[in-house]
Amino acid sequence: MRRVLRAVALLAMLLANPAMAEVAPWPAQGRIVYRVYHGDSGLHIGRATHTWSHDAKRYSMETLVETTGLAALFKDFRYQQRSEGALTAAGLRPDRFTVDQRGKPHQAAVFDWPKGEVRIDRGDSTRQAPLKAGDQDVLSIAHQLMQPGVAKAPVVLTVVSNKSAAVATVRDLGDASVRLPLGELATRHYSVRSDDGKVRIEIWLAAAQHGLPVRIRIENGKGEVLDQQAERVELGKPVQGNPS
Repeated sequence: MRRVLRAVALLAMLLANPAMAEVAPWPAQGRIVYRVYHGDSGLHIGRATHTWSHDAKRYSMETLVETTGLAALFKDFRYQQRSEGALTAAGLRPDRFTVDQRGKPHQAAVFDWPKGEVRIDRGDSTRQAPLKAGDQDVLSIAHQLMQPGVAKAPVVLTVVSNKSAAVATVRDLGDASVRLPLGELATRHYSVRSDDGKVRIEIWLAAAQHGLPVRIRIENGKGEVLDQQAERVELGKPVQGNPS
């Protein structure tokens, strides 16, 4: 029981902070369902459902993370991230990133590109940070990596969350075969890390799945890990309601 509660607490904490072969164009809409594991222990604590849509000019996406199974019996956790913005020749340009967590105030980061700054409103405090072209939020960055016209890694950019704006380096770690609930896939492996330790994300993009992020691994400053592994990829208009 204590192990499960600790894993759920880590889920809340980590989410608050995270050259391929040619692939087909970014699908106009779809959904990825992930199993969420606590570290490398194999403890399955939840489900993440990620949806997106775009019309080649504007995009919107969201991820809903929920505890499932035994973890849900001890802690009913629900955490939702949203990102929306423009599609440009340089990829995604976020306008707004929001977080809603049950029992907590709505939090938002608003990107003011003409002024070159982002304003992060946590409900009880606000802060500003500088922006430059190519900067992303923690949700959009996984799709930004496969956009045409994006500079090849290593790239230094600012990654914005509902808590901070951290300067991070994106590195291309090369080809990797990963075994997921979806099956074994050939992927391109990227890391996104900031010097201050606030951003530690690894992302695996699968060419056979349109360059979509099929695995996302988030690590905190203590070395604790949440691992999202795809079990289903649905292209086209997502089926309404939660997946079974």
